[in-house]
Amino acid sequence: MGRNNTGFTQMSSQAGTTHIVMPDIEPPPPEPKKEKKPKNPHEETGTSYGVVYANDVARSEIEKPNPVFPVGSIIVREKHLSVESETPELVIAMVKREKGFSKKTGDWEFFVLDSTAENLTQRETRGKCAECHSQTKKTDWVFRDFLKSNTILE
Repeated sequence: MGRNNTGFTQMSSQAGTTHIVMPDIEPPPPEPKKEKKPKNPHEETGTSYGVVYANDVARSEIEKPNPVFPVGSIIVREKHLSVESETPELVIAMVKREKGFSKKTGDWEFFVLDSTAENLTQRETRGKCAECHSQTKKTDWVFRDFLKSNTILE
C-alpha cells in the first residue's frame, strides 16, 4: 500500500479484498480517558499529601490506638497534591459536638472548605463524609492515615 500524498482517500479492490489508503493527514489526538473518581474525596487524584492539625483537646487522644475524642475536639486536614505544594487543594475539618448531636456520626460534624479555607463548600452530619468515616468507628470516626509518613501532624 504505501503513502498517499494526494490528499484524497484511495480505494482499490482485488480478489475480494478492498484496500483503503487514507491521505497523509495528522489524525486528531485521542481524547483523554476519563478516570473514575475514588470513593474517598480526600484522594481524588489517587495520591495526596496532607498536613493535619488538631487542637489541644483532640491532641490528647489523636495517637491513641482506640481514641475517644472529647467534645470540642477539632481535627483539620489540608489536602495537598504534592509534598512541595504550599497551597492546599482542599481543607477538611471535623468538630466533635455534644453527646446526642448526631448519633449517625458519633457526634462529629464535617466541614469541607476550599483551598483558601475561607469558603465553606459543604457542612454535614450525614452524607459522603459520614458514610466514609463510619468505617472508622473503632477510632472514634477518625482515620489513622495522618500517622503515615506522607502526612505531617502539627
